[in-house]
Amino acid sequence: MKVSRSLEALMPRHRSSVRILLWSAALLFLNLSVTGCPHHDVRFEQIGHTIENKQYDASAVVVIPASTTQEVVPIRSFMAGYANTWDVRPGHMLRQVVDVEFPQMFKSYRVSEEYTEPEGTHRRLVLDLAVTKYAFDDFRATVIVRAIAYAPGRVPLFEKTYQEEGDTQGGKMFGGGAFAMKSAIRQSSYDAYKKAFAKLRADLAAVLDKP
Repeated sequence: MKVSRSLEALMPRHRSSVRILLWSAALLFLNLSVTGCPHHDVRFEQIGHTIENKQYDASAVVVIPASTTQEVVPIRSFMAGYANTWDVRPGHMLRQVVDVEFPQMFKSYRVSEEYTEPEGTHRRLVLDLAVTKYAFDDFRATVIVRAIAYAPGRVPLFEKTYQEEGDTQGGKMFGGGAFAMKSAIRQSSYDAYKKAFAKLRADLAAVLDKP
């Protein structure tokens, strides 16, 4: 029959295509085994924004342990190239946002890896910060920031968590490759952190506005 002959004619081509695909996959695997999967370090670059809060005549010590700033969260994406790994540093991002916002809110501040109290006679507080969760799924970042505020003498003022999602970055990721993925992670993470810090600043202002 003509149909059978047509199928027989296609079979060699099909086998040839399968062999090519298998050889391509084998070469890709060999290449990755020899060179390793590319890793892309992800943290914020030059960031800066203006906050709405006033600056208080107060001093703050922000406690961010080394374990937080050194944490790495690996992210992979089929859309942007599964052979790549984006090593996101959520604790380092946290520190970067602190360095943008706290000079605007406090007359003086510094960051410490362990609990210590600010010096001076004016209003003082200690803020212990940590990122308890970081994820990048469905084209957007999700962060949970935990904050514990203390008055001098380690008197608790509040303990809260702030969970926020960044803007979706699907359009930027689609077909953009490794560098577009890196940019998407940064942009969505930055948006999530700014949202979390806006709520944190409101809680800090409520404390600092008290007589």
